[in-house]
Amino acid sequence: MKIIYLAQHQIHNLTPLYRELSKKKEISFKVVYWQNLSDDTFCKEFNKMINFGTNNNDGYEYLFLDNKIKKVADFSLLYRLQTSFKLIDFILKEDFDLIIIHGYRLPHFIASLISKFKKKKIVMRSISYDLGQRSFLKKIIRYSYYAINNFLIDEFWYIHDLNKKFFINNNVKEKQLKFIDHCQGEYDYLINEKDYNIDRKDNFCNKYSLPINKKFILFVGRFVERKNPKILIEAFIDAKISSEWCLIMVGNGKFEKELKDLVKKNNLKNIKFLDFKSQYELINFFSHSEILVLPSNLGDTHGNIAAEAIQFGCALILSNMVGLSPECKKNDIGLVFDINKKDDLIKQLKFITTNNQLLKKFQTNAYKYGKTKKPSHAANLIEKNLLRYEI
Repeated sequence: MKIIYLAQHQIHNLTPLYRELSKKKEISFKVVYWQNLSDDTFCKEFNKMINFGTNNNDGYEYLFLDNKIKKVADFSLLYRLQTSFKLIDFILKEDFDLIIIHGYRLPHFIASLISKFKKKKIVMRSISYDLGQRSFLKKIIRYSYYAINNFLIDEFWYIHDLNKKFFINNNVKEKQLKFIDHCQGEYDYLINEKDYNIDRKDNFCNKYSLPINKKFILFVGRFVERKNPKILIEAFIDAKISSEWCLIMVGNGKFEKELKDLVKKNNLKNIKFLDFKSQYELINFFSHSEILVLPSNLGDTHGNIAAEAIQFGCALILSNMVGLSPECKKNDIGLVFDINKKDDLIKQLKFITTNNQLLKKFQTNAYKYGKTKKPSHAANLIEKNLLRYEI
């Protein structure tokens, strides 16, 4: 079976999946990218050059419609139109059985249209959801856009309950839906095949100038509106939890100075800031942290960092705007707070840091559930799903 996976550019949480799918003997797998991003790319939200450390061009077959190496992704209207024409030419000439389209974009709509003309099976992979407030007009425009796109699609792969609801709300039939986990990270590969040695806690703490005798609450991400780090620092201050706990803030972004000034103003010694870390470096942070907090506003359609942290047994505190929040409750891997109620987060920080039995239960469940977020698991689900097709 010849499979094409269409994506905008290399994405660090998907390239591990591509490598796993390429190992499947029954599948001929190729990724088609609009553009070629360098491993070192400029992230506007981090406001710096970053490298996730995942070796994005290794272990699978791929093709770039535009071979020029870029430091910044191009999503301009002109570029999307140019990409659409390139896709028309590619799909008309390419021999394939099924195309998996990652996300709703103009070139992807064109790809669906041409694939439908060739009578090929089309699968949509999108992690969108329907949280947030929109005007009536925006709702109508949004519904029309998705409904027109969805008319061309044969099957839809959803990653969690909110994602499934999004598809159903936009004219997708239940029988067209298939659950495929959204994998995150390739830590087994980094630890086992790259011989990564997890530091002892004292060595880890010395390396990053962290207190050795503390328990760690972890935030990893961009210091921007949608990641909402300020509410966590304010809640941590107001919760007045035991001095045995320390909050580690890993990341960069436009609010970095404001957040550091807030900590300095309150003369806090148990909140530490560290710059962006690659997935390779994050292994130690996940391994030595008790809890990961993701206080995101609207826009965290999955909660990628949460899916990474649970693979190491971190308990979670998520806002109700994080796509993974219903699964957090359902699988008993942490707590969910109302994004509009800081007091809710304060209570949960107090609760989880004073109830060791509950914390250990969340951590045990998180480690178990984290196995479903590994690339090998997602690849197995995809293989099983693909092999049932009659092509």
